[in-house]
Amino acid sequence: MSSVRLKSLTKRFDKTTVVDGIDLDVSEGEFLVLLGPSGCGKTTTLRCIAGLEDVSSGEILIGDKIVSAPGLSVPPERRAIGMVFQSYAIWPHMTVKENIAFGLKLKRGLSASDIDTRVRAGLDLVGLSGFAEREIHKLSGGQQQRVAVARAVVLEPRVLLFDEPLSNLDAKLREHMRFELRQIQKRLGITSIYVTHDQEEAMVVADRIVLMNAGKIEQIGPPKEIYNRPASLFAADFIGLTNSISGKVVRSTNDATLIAIAGGYEISVVGGGHSAGDLVDLLCRPEFLAISAKPFDGANAFSAEIDEVIFLGNSADVYVRLGELRLRAQVSPARDWPAGTKVWIKILPEDLRILGKGK
Repeated sequence: MSSVRLKSLTKRFDKTTVVDGIDLDVSEGEFLVLLGPSGCGKTTTLRCIAGLEDVSSGEILIGDKIVSAPGLSVPPERRAIGMVFQSYAIWPHMTVKENIAFGLKLKRGLSASDIDTRVRAGLDLVGLSGFAEREIHKLSGGQQQRVAVARAVVLEPRVLLFDEPLSNLDAKLREHMRFELRQIQKRLGITSIYVTHDQEEAMVVADRIVLMNAGKIEQIGPPKEIYNRPASLFAADFIGLTNSISGKVVRSTNDATLIAIAGGYEISVVGGGHSAGDLVDLLCRPEFLAISAKPFDGANAFSAEIDEVIFLGNSADVYVRLGELRLRAQVSPARDWPAGTKVWIKILPEDLRILGKGK
C-alpha cells in the first residue's frame, strides 16, 4: 500500500486547462472515487497519476517519492501501480491464464512456479478459478473485466487505478460488479483511485468521493456527507436529485432561520448564522418531501396541487405545484394521485439545506 498526494496539479493541452491546480491526499488503503461529468478532468488526473500524461505544473507523490513534476516523469512501469481500463485491454489471442501471467513474465526474478502461484491466487480472488484455460472470446463482459482486475493485482501494485471499468457493461451486470470490486479492494487493502461519471456507482464503492467540475475540485467527503451536505448547487444536482428554491432570509437565530419564498410562503430551516435580507437557495431532496390527503401539523406544511405523476416501479415521482413552484417528491407507488388533486405537503426543517446565493 502507498499514499498518493497531488500538489497544485495542473494539466494543460495547448491553451486549454483541463486540470486546474488541484490538491488531494489519498490515504493508504483508501478507495477514493473521482466523480464528475464528461470533460471535468477526472480521467486526465488519473492518467497523470499513472504517468501516461506529463504534468504542466505541480507535483504527484506516491508514498514519499515525487513521480511527476515539471521536467520529471517517472515511467509508468516504475511507479508500482496497476491500472484497469474501460476497454479491458486484454489480449484476445491468449487464454485467461496467459493474460493474467503476461505482466508477471516481464518481471525479473520470478520463477515459473512463482508465476503459477500468483496467477492461481488472482483467479481465486476474482472468482475465476475454473477458467484458467478458457479463451477470452468465450467470456462474458463481466468475466473479461475480472480478468483485467486479476492481471493488475497479481503484480502486487502499491496503488490500483480504475478508469471507468464498468461503463461497457449492461446495467444489471454493472450493479453486480461494483459490489464485487468493492469487496476485492477491501480484501486486498490496496490504495485505489477510481474514475466514474456514475454517481450511484461512486456512492457504492467509495470511502471518499472527490467531485470535480471544470478541472477543479467541487467537494470532497464520504458519500453520505456529500449527499446530505452538498457544498454547492452543482454538487446537489450532480449527486442525487434535489429541489432548489430561491428565497430571502426574514430572520435568523442560532438555531433556526425563517426564509420567504415565491408566493408569499415562509419556510423554517434548522440552523442560523444568516442575516435578514440575505438571498439564499434552499435545497430539499425529493424523498424528504411528504405528501398527504390530510393536513399536516407543524412547520413547513402547505396546501398544494398534484401536477404530474411518473411511475418508476418501486417508487413514483410526484410533481406538485406550490404557488409558482414545481416541486418533486419521491413516494411509494401504491397511492394513485391524479393530476389536479388537492394535497398537503410538508418538509421538516432539518431536511432542508441553505446555500448562499451563487454557490
